[in-house]
Amino acid sequence: MNEQAIQFRAPNPGVRFADFEDFCAAYRQRRDALSLIKQLNQMIKAVQRHRGMSMALLAGSSHFQGDFDILQCQVERRLASLEVFAAQTNGLLSHRDKVNLHNAWSTIRADWQGDDVIDNFELHSHFIDQLQIMISGLAKFLEKPVSVIVAEKANLELPDEDATAYPKMFKQIELLNFAARQVTTMAEQIGRIRALATYAAAKGICDDHHNRKLRYAISTARAANEKLRHQAERLEYVLAGALPSLTMIKTYELKLMFLFNIVEADVLSGAAINTTSHNLFKLATEIIDVYLKVVDESMDLISRWNDEDLEGWLCLV
Repeated sequence: MNEQAIQFRAPNPGVRFADFEDFCAAYRQRRDALSLIKQLNQMIKAVQRHRGMSMALLAGSSHFQGDFDILQCQVERRLASLEVFAAQTNGLLSHRDKVNLHNAWSTIRADWQGDDVIDNFELHSHFIDQLQIMISGLAKFLEKPVSVIVAEKANLELPDEDATAYPKMFKQIELLNFAARQVTTMAEQIGRIRALATYAAAKGICDDHHNRKLRYAISTARAANEKLRHQAERLEYVLAGALPSLTMIKTYELKLMFLFNIVEADVLSGAAINTTSHNLFKLATEIIDVYLKVVDESMDLISRWNDEDLEGWLCLV
């Protein structure tokens, strides 16, 4: 057969080859965006731990030194990997985003042993805020299923066979908002409590300035937890068990309340603190890890939906 005569034939006469190109490009970008969110989520976890450990070390505790040295190397490897990966994902993270991350980490890492503890806390928190903003932006990018994007671009109506795309889109928007915004924000509130309480316990007493910061962090976390619990219960119903880790939020609520009570009754008592910095750090870390696991598993679910969208598009006739 003459090579010039070989042409791609779309299975549906209403769909052009360009639509397939658009679909595949959009599918790959969403797959890359999901991977970036998971990498950023793991970076948040590492930087949050780095904040708590470095504050304990600044308080004079040497308990975390070994883990801290390992963690610091891991953060640098994660950041280098993220920068390289982001450079290959067609602008999902801007050059400015990458420069900001690099500069933020360089500022934290440079002579941190000489930092004022509050400066150390704020620099880490600012870095985490930047990571959360990037996750939120990527989540916004992911809101519409690929089939909807391509159909809108080509001014096509979705066939009846794909009529489920729009209800799925609203479900996807709700899950992305929950995981990429509410859950990450809640994890960060607990992370701030962990850092401040770990520092105070390492010092053996909580001064007035840290007392005020801790009380504010607990108050904010309690309010955020109330909203998160209701939304988690709603999503359990909406998703019909498709995200098993949601139930862990309810399971770990008792541990979260236990953490709040320990901090309020012991760390904020105004007297010498009895709870060790290691125990506070360990308890808070266990809770934070549950929340951040929900983020990762939410992205896994959206990835499956993305694959289903691809399969549905290919099977249209």
